[in-house]
Amino acid sequence: MRVYKTLMNKTFICLLIVVLVACKNTPYSDETIKSDLRAPAYPLLTLHPHVKLWSMTDELNKQNMTFGGSTQLPFVGFLRVDGVMFHFMGSKELPMQAIAPMALDHEKWEGKFTSLVPDEGWEQPDFDDKYWQLSEGAFGTPGMWEARTRWTSSNIWVRREVEVDPYLLEHKKIYLRYSHDDVFQLYINGKQLVSTGYDWGANFKVEVPDSILQTMKSGKALIAAHCENRMGGGLVDFGLFAEEPTMPVEKIAPISYEKEWTGRYTMEQPQENWEAKEFDDTTWTEGQAAFGTDDQRNVHTPWFSPDIWVRREMIFDPALVKNKQLYLRYSHDDVFQLYVNGMQLVSTGYEWKSDLRVNIPDSIAETMKDGKAVIAAHCENRMGGALVDFGLYAELKEAKQTSVDVQATQTHYTFECGDVELKLTFTAPYLLDDLKTLARPVNYISYQAKALDGKEHDVAVYFEIDPHKAFRAGQSTQMYEKDGLALMKTGQEKQKLWVNKEKGERSWGYFYLGTKDDVTCAQGDAAEMRAYFMKEGDLKQMRKSAEKRYAAFAQKLDVDSDFPQHLTAAFDGLYTMAYFGEDLRPYWNKDGKTSIEDLYAEAEKDYKEVMAKCYAFDRQLMADAYLAGGKEYAELCALAYRQSVSAFQMSEDSDGELLYFTPQVGPVDEYYPASPLYLRYNPDLVKAMLNPFFYYSESGKWGKPFPPHDLGGYPIVNGQTIGGDMPVEEAGNGLIMTAAIAKMEKNASYAEKHWKTLTQWAEYLLENGTDTGDQIITDNFAGDCPHHANLSAKGILGIAAYARLAEMLDKKEEAKKYMNAASEMAKEWEMAAYAGDHYRLAFDQPDDSWGMKYNLVWDRLLGLNLFPERVIQKETDFYLTKMNEFGCPLDSRHSYTKADWIVWTASLSADRMQFRKLMLPLYKFMNETTDRTPMADLINTDGKTIVGFTGRTVVGAYFIRLLEKE
Repeated sequence: MRVYKTLMNKTFICLLIVVLVACKNTPYSDETIKSDLRAPAYPLLTLHPHVKLWSMTDELNKQNMTFGGSTQLPFVGFLRVDGVMFHFMGSKELPMQAIAPMALDHEKWEGKFTSLVPDEGWEQPDFDDKYWQLSEGAFGTPGMWEARTRWTSSNIWVRREVEVDPYLLEHKKIYLRYSHDDVFQLYINGKQLVSTGYDWGANFKVEVPDSILQTMKSGKALIAAHCENRMGGGLVDFGLFAEEPTMPVEKIAPISYEKEWTGRYTMEQPQENWEAKEFDDTTWTEGQAAFGTDDQRNVHTPWFSPDIWVRREMIFDPALVKNKQLYLRYSHDDVFQLYVNGMQLVSTGYEWKSDLRVNIPDSIAETMKDGKAVIAAHCENRMGGALVDFGLYAELKEAKQTSVDVQATQTHYTFECGDVELKLTFTAPYLLDDLKTLARPVNYISYQAKALDGKEHDVAVYFEIDPHKAFRAGQSTQMYEKDGLALMKTGQEKQKLWVNKEKGERSWGYFYLGTKDDVTCAQGDAAEMRAYFMKEGDLKQMRKSAEKRYAAFAQKLDVDSDFPQHLTAAFDGLYTMAYFGEDLRPYWNKDGKTSIEDLYAEAEKDYKEVMAKCYAFDRQLMADAYLAGGKEYAELCALAYRQSVSAFQMSEDSDGELLYFTPQVGPVDEYYPASPLYLRYNPDLVKAMLNPFFYYSESGKWGKPFPPHDLGGYPIVNGQTIGGDMPVEEAGNGLIMTAAIAKMEKNASYAEKHWKTLTQWAEYLLENGTDTGDQIITDNFAGDCPHHANLSAKGILGIAAYARLAEMLDKKEEAKKYMNAASEMAKEWEMAAYAGDHYRLAFDQPDDSWGMKYNLVWDRLLGLNLFPERVIQKETDFYLTKMNEFGCPLDSRHSYTKADWIVWTASLSADRMQFRKLMLPLYKFMNETTDRTPMADLINTDGKTIVGFTGRTVVGAYFIRLLEKE
């Protein structure tokens, strides 16, 4: 077996070399070294630290994308092949359309109110309410759902004027949604719709009857409500909504309560093969559905015996079998079996349920190609009520996802859509050695159709987005054309720079979607746009609508083309941060002279070249990582790449210094684990991470002999905001990262620029000795741990890193002094931490304590050689005795671990097999975790769940093994 695996590995390496050589000779190739990792979440669009879209499911068309952690962003895709629609992206279900929103949905609305008993007719449209107060809904007592206006009296009367598009009244069902506490009455145009007793609740829904809809034909509605609060909380919130229909469903042979149907039945045991299509049922009795006891829904044929057998013949358009997804709806009570053309589709135990749905698989659909089907059912009633009812339906087909592949800069999907294959690719061109491309807040959505049968096909693609909630867009979404570009722009209305900081969310900036390709686009009613596209294959003559919530793009595809077509997504954040009083623009617009249209024009011009570079980079990364740590390691690195890079923004300060920063601008102890990725591909970006910290330390604003932990939360950067200094932790981080920059660049010029500050940090570490006392550590979430051995090791390595920098700068005396001191401290460390077959978690803890000494990885990477090999070997051997299913715990106090530190710990040894033994459980966790979030770095080792810390940049730590091989 070992020989076989070795041969397989060698074969794979040869294939990698062939692919890479081929890539160098070909300007564009869409070949990838496929990743088989089932990602916890799939990165789709990553435009800004606060604008990231992920798919949290294995199949792209099972759920809407997730925006910013938890918000659902309806972004759907359909492919039209020869007039047949296939759904390939997002959820095709449409939420209700807000004519007048509710505060419950985190939306704003205004109304007039009074707490004084009003005159008669207060609910009528023509009532004079000029003396009532205007305020923001909802109205309620403190602490009630989204209550914006305080209500503390016993009674409140509220009036709200609403404009209604008459088109909605004609084409859709209209509903009122409301929340109340306590007794509540509500009127629309003077007609009562709601009247409750003494109760309370949230988000009730009632359909508005025709008698009231008739009064709204002018396009106006006056909603008036009265609520009496008898005790406790009080609340009034309401809104008017239109129900969005789903894609059309064809009722081939509906269930009985939708349309009458008759079938043949018997209550006596039939002959064999009674379920077969060709069975002779002429002796059975004909009866109208449903079949059951009189206490069940829509029963027309009584059934009181223990068993019943029912057969129903259907004739329909054979084209439906190919062009639609067939499914069955059924109700039963009790034990139930159902067959289609003699093939079993349903078999239940002893249960009773109504209006269930089951898709008809291809194996059964094959038997229905002639447009004929016999549905045969048997039901056994063991006690109580009895029921049999079923019907056949057809709806839009789901595209069959055949693969998903996460690469460093791209996520690829392929789908079967009838006789056409669709390849869909999300590209974030994060090429770290190309600052111009890296800094652009631009992603591409590419799509390519290929005929599977070698024939010609008429193919078009449709994308539709509802940015309303995700971007708090209100009615600000607009579509426009300029310089050959078709663009959608959306963002929060009435933006003011740096406001709403307390909400902790992005409250400014604009999201764009568009292309220079030949597309048709529209803005309006989603169901109407989908139906139009399904019929026409474009949106050219789409009706203009007052509805601004949905935007759509449609494009005819060139089947079997050599290069994909695409949409371009972009985000203009306007400014990146207020940096010590200076409002900084993003790097791509650092002079304030580049418009978003200019950005688009440049991104469109470079599309083919950038795509070629991204494919080449992805192949190279997978090949390099495979050689460094194996297939599983390569796949982890590919998934980590975009997660880490997408956490950063880039700017220049007024002195021209490059700044590369996360929303918190730090902390340094997050940049430290992330640094191997950036050291590997562009050390200038590590300098750009450290530049703000050197500036702050050297400006006199900080005044302490060690770096600050952070520089303040986005968007206001004025200095450390998270309490509690971490002196040894951050000084060690800064010195080690600076030494790593020098090693990668083979010169210490960056260190020389900041030598005075680095010396101050090194002196601090030297003065604090081997034992760091009760200082805070980066892993303090695990609990306080004074005299921590791993923190001590970082301090010692920080001193040695300073010595190495001094040596590179020909500062011989300083180099000798600090290296000698570090060597002596390393000896002290070994004695103080020694616990027989391992080293203690902390110097003062008992011998059975232990913890990962991941900081020691820099001893070999920087060539410092302070700690003897026996220390490394003893520790790594010991970790292998503590392994759980999903890895080695962080330390002896808990069963959880840190994913970033796992990879560093696995890299302590140069031995490849030992690395894989420690790394593979992490891969297994990411492949199997039940928590569908962007990769977490605090995970359980004894279960498939995460503990916390999701989607962070620290996963750049995975690249430390690659860094070693550089």
